Amino acid sequence: MRRTALLLLFIGLSQAGFAAGVAAAADLVFRGGKVYTLDAAQPWASSVAVSGDAITYVGDDEGSEALFGPETRVVQLQGRLLLPGFIDTHIHIPDSLPYVYAAELTPGMSAEEVLAEIARYAAEHPEQNPLVGSGFLAKAFGPTGPTAAQLDSVVADRPAIIIDEGGHTAWANTAALRLAGITRDTPDPVPGAHFYQRNLDGSPTGWLVEGAAIGPVFEALQVISSERLEQAADYFLPLMSSMGITAAFDAGTIETGEPGMEMLQSRAAAGELPLRIVGSHYVNMPSQLPEAIATVKELNARYNSEFYTIDTLKISLDGTVEAGTALTIAPYREPEGHRASPLVPRDQTLEVMVAAGRENMNLHVHALGDGAVRMGLDMAQAVRSLVPDSRSLITLCHIQVVNPADVPRFAALDVIAQSTPSWLEYDVFAEEALGDERFHQLYPLRSIAAEGARVTLGSDYPLTWIGVNGLSPLYNIEMAVTRQRAGDPEFAVQPLVSERITVADAIRGYTLDAAYQLDRADTLGSIEVGKQADLVVLDRNILESDPYTIHSTRVDLTVVDGRVVFDAHSGQ
Repeated sequence: MRRTALLLLFIGLSQAGFAAGVAAAADLVFRGGKVYTLDAAQPWASSVAVSGDAITYVGDDEGSEALFGPETRVVQLQGRLLLPGFIDTHIHIPDSLPYVYAAELTPGMSAEEVLAEIARYAAEHPEQNPLVGSGFLAKAFGPTGPTAAQLDSVVADRPAIIIDEGGHTAWANTAALRLAGITRDTPDPVPGAHFYQRNLDGSPTGWLVEGAAIGPVFEALQVISSERLEQAADYFLPLMSSMGITAAFDAGTIETGEPGMEMLQSRAAAGELPLRIVGSHYVNMPSQLPEAIATVKELNARYNSEFYTIDTLKISLDGTVEAGTALTIAPYREPEGHRASPLVPRDQTLEVMVAAGRENMNLHVHALGDGAVRMGLDMAQAVRSLVPDSRSLITLCHIQVVNPADVPRFAALDVIAQSTPSWLEYDVFAEEALGDERFHQLYPLRSIAAEGARVTLGSDYPLTWIGVNGLSPLYNIEMAVTRQRAGDPEFAVQPLVSERITVADAIRGYTLDAAYQLDRADTLGSIEVGKQADLVVLDRNILESDPYTIHSTRVDLTVVDGRVVFDAHSGQ
């Protein structure tokens, strides 16, 4: 995928051609607008030309006129903003597809509201078997979570499984538990980390905690089918294009597995993927660690094309605060004294990460609690020390709670800090669970960037607190800037106010630094001659507009590889 030498050759030839006055006509020219290039040598321009799949000109309107030909499509920007295409640095694309047609819940719902919405959805969709839903807050049902009996009260005629807002717990009804064969005699997959919540008699309550407990139910219910994936992809992939997303890091096909990968591969081979996808192999259990490196290599051998490749090892060190599985340095305040265990053992995980460093394999590490962040940084330090010549990129994702002592370590260890701004609504539950001190250590994005580290942004869709809007880069950019509910300046600010970042930094987190995380900064992420023509046109200049209106900005045009994949004015 690295094409630096070829690009340099292309740039040289292109410049030579211009100097000789023999520049070829462009296929696509943008002019008369604000072009924010993310190129430090030329931050702003008014015109950009595209030939084939590459950018061939960046400059003023006058300079692009020499590139007009009879077949050139000219887009008059009329003051609109042209940016590099948005890159979602953490999303689960195939795993989003089962929830395209599912009961949509939100973390703000009470237990009664959740049950009422599931009942309504079940009545309107008698054909959905099993019934699937997502987005609720399990703790709305109390510290021991929801029960199968509660779900039975609204869905008793078929199996049902509902995934929580963070994707780290699920709720099954009696029919689903029965179909999966989960009884009081079923052992927990990983005691204390991946487990079935139980009644006093040992029988499962219906609340499933972490992936190894959820997976068997998902599989038994046959939630995933090729037909369902294809149908949902026909809706979801164009939706991503309509939001200006031109590339993405897929943080693991946890639920859809091989069928999800095969679906993306077949579309890539047919030229039907409207975005570039860099995928990963997801590990969140001790049993997966011994073969993790070999599995990434094997997947890379099968899935390795320009538009879909798997080249990254993703490891989850912990879960979520809401599930009580976030790894913390000090115990939780609520439940008092609670401590979570790592999802994977420290020593074995360290061995795998060092081995990945020796293979120059990129690492994407789920670290949400301050204990997991420290654990991840400690392991990154070991990789940098033991394999100093490694080219592995190391990303810690989510970083909800970061101890102040660990903030400078991201830059010092060349670790990318990835986060999800749509989570930056005032988090009452985190405040209750963690206490005031740690609550004021949430998402220190500005401080990490100020130390010199790269900060990248993504949606973590479908695991967003604000539904489908959480997929939008524009919603996420606004919330990174305001740390408030989108469009609501009166809403409480997620502390600390000082951790707000600038619009320019948020854009960079979705473009140039995002491309770096994907190991594609030589071809993507900025508007420069020779780079791939992945571009997005917005209806206004978000760098100058009211920050609380950024979410309402319209994507007018999305271009991938020089090809228009979304046009708001043509319905494409």
